[in-house]
Amino acid sequence: MFNSSYFNSIKFIRTIFYVALFILIALSSVTYRHYKEQENISEALQKRYEIAIELEKLISHIKDAETGDRGFTLTNDSIFLEPYLNARSRVNQSFNKLKIATRNNEKQQEHLKKIYNLVDNRFVYFKMQFSTGREFKNNLRNGKLIMDSLRIEVNEMIDYEKDLLVATDKIYELNSSNSPIIIFTSFLVAILIIVLGYLKLSKNYNRLLTSNAQLRIFDESSKQAEILGKYGSWTYNLKNNEFYFSENFYRLYGYEPHQKGIDVETFINLVHPEDLEGVQENFTVSKTREFNAPFPFRIFRSDNNQISHLRVKSKMFTTLNGDKILIGATRDITEEYESTQIIEERNIELEKTVKELTEFNHVASHDLQEPLRKIQTFISRIEDKELDKLSDNGKAYFDRIKSAASRMRILIDDLLQYSRTSRSKNDFEKVNLNDVIENIVIELSEPIKDKKATIEIKKLPKIKGVVFQLNQLFTNLISNSLKYSKEDISPIIEINSKKVSSKTDTKIPENDSRKFYRITFTDNGIGFEQEHAEKIFNLFQRLHGKTDYPGTGVGLAICKKIVDNHKGYIFAESTPGEGATFLLYLPA
Repeated sequence: MFNSSYFNSIKFIRTIFYVALFILIALSSVTYRHYKEQENISEALQKRYEIAIELEKLISHIKDAETGDRGFTLTNDSIFLEPYLNARSRVNQSFNKLKIATRNNEKQQEHLKKIYNLVDNRFVYFKMQFSTGREFKNNLRNGKLIMDSLRIEVNEMIDYEKDLLVATDKIYELNSSNSPIIIFTSFLVAILIIVLGYLKLSKNYNRLLTSNAQLRIFDESSKQAEILGKYGSWTYNLKNNEFYFSENFYRLYGYEPHQKGIDVETFINLVHPEDLEGVQENFTVSKTREFNAPFPFRIFRSDNNQISHLRVKSKMFTTLNGDKILIGATRDITEEYESTQIIEERNIELEKTVKELTEFNHVASHDLQEPLRKIQTFISRIEDKELDKLSDNGKAYFDRIKSAASRMRILIDDLLQYSRTSRSKNDFEKVNLNDVIENIVIELSEPIKDKKATIEIKKLPKIKGVVFQLNQLFTNLISNSLKYSKEDISPIIEINSKKVSSKTDTKIPENDSRKFYRITFTDNGIGFEQEHAEKIFNLFQRLHGKTDYPGTGVGLAICKKIVDNHKGYIFAESTPGEGATFLLYLPA
């Protein structure tokens, strides 16, 4: 999964960087917030202590005022008036501090209001003179009651602050214990991210080095390929109107690679004047199409002023940034052009030669038949009227002359048939092979009857072919089986068919994806050695003497020619004394 192109892309590295940056910012934020919480808790603790101390001071100031008031009342000594006179301002200062310190706590504010009222009431009872002892006692008793109430309120505030202090202290201790863990975790995660980032960058850097090395090798091999292939590559950036040419592109025009002072105008100036307009138009059209067909043109090379034939092909490519780049390759086809010219000239000469040979073959064949017909006519007359006058040796010589003339006639007919097969117009049509075989059996009825042959025919297909050629093909194969049958054994010829392809029949080349009808001719004749299986389809090729089996060696060559005309295949399989099998593969 991690070997996919996404995990090796800059997009994935950028994503890792952003994630790492986000995690670091988040960890920094958590750490800062934790620090601020600790600071707030510390301030709260400090405030709790300050409130408790200030409450103690408040009680102390009131007690000082009470002690001074009583001392002065009992002794009438003014020295005791100093604590009493300063108590009120000190009490007010403490009260203001407490009010500020507890401004966000409604409960403590309520306690302060009660304390303030009690303090005011207590100072009301501070008097320096009393008319009676009873008044003094009443004053003393009421002051004590107020002071007790004041202590209760203050103690409640102190207890409440102590409770808050305990709770805050617990939070402080918890945060204090978690602080090292949070800081350590933050640094650990940050270090892990940095390490992972380093490993990824290091891996990508090594991969980049490897890729750069491979690119250098590929670049060098591309340069060598361009030299061997005689082509040069180029690119054109439509946005920037900039060209880039490979090294071998310069060589195609007769310049040194990246020669100074050479630009696109220099190359255009070397284009043949008759092709210049076409080149410019082709380039203009190429900028508007995704694919462009090959375009040939001529140039005058700068180094020898010789004409070179070039061919350019280009394709539009869009980069990740959306820039359109026209990528092209220009190839030197001078040798190819010259070879084509030579081939065309030779084809013209060949066609002329073939035409002359065809005319010669036709004339020769007909001219040969004329004296041959006269020879056979005189042979017939001699045989009818003069044969009895000949000696035994004369009669033997006469038989040889008659046999030679007959063979000559057959050879001329076969050559004409072979020539006709090669030169005939291939008018393909739908042909029912069952009808072809039926007509051939009727045509060969006499030799079939003489040989007492049996022909077993299974249903044959309909194919596209030339009727008279298929008729000749099947006639030659059946005649061949009848000719090479065993003595005293009636020939049996089996004909069947099957639809096959290269996947189901190994005789069909693997690169041929067509479907075929395999038509099989099997006999029980004398057979032949398998080593001659290909040779028997050659012209004038005979495996037996002409005295043993008559023939010209042209029949199977005609079969091969007909099968070739139908874009098929023909094979022969045999074992001496066990008959032969001919396999025809005709396109379905």
